[in-house]
Amino acid sequence: MDVVKSLKPGKNGTKRFVERYGDDLIAVRYRQDAEQQISYTTVELIVERKHKPPKTRALPAEQLTALVFVRISFHEKDMQLAAKQAGGKWQPDQKAWLLSYKAAVQLGLQERIINN
Repeated sequence: MDVVKSLKPGKNGTKRFVERYGDDLIAVRYRQDAEQQISYTTVELIVERKHKPPKTRALPAEQLTALVFVRISFHEKDMQLAAKQAGGKWQPDQKAWLLSYKAAVQLGLQERIINN
């Protein structure tokens, strides 16, 4: 089966398919089967649309499990409780919470990581 013509939506020969399929139409192709003397009209359609999530850079396992100090203010009791539930430990000498980098990111605390 040979492709005789391949047309984009809006060109002559595609109008009835544009009315039928609208924005989902990608192309109309006219094909011929020389042996059986049959012509075919095929359409290419979009059948699903999804938003592509933004690419996130995968971190090495060592960095995810690395322990970091995170500053959480005394009055942020909910955040302290969340850090504790994520496995964090209060370090009185540093006046900061010690928890894994992964947990800090999951809690949205990466901006509060203390660089030693």
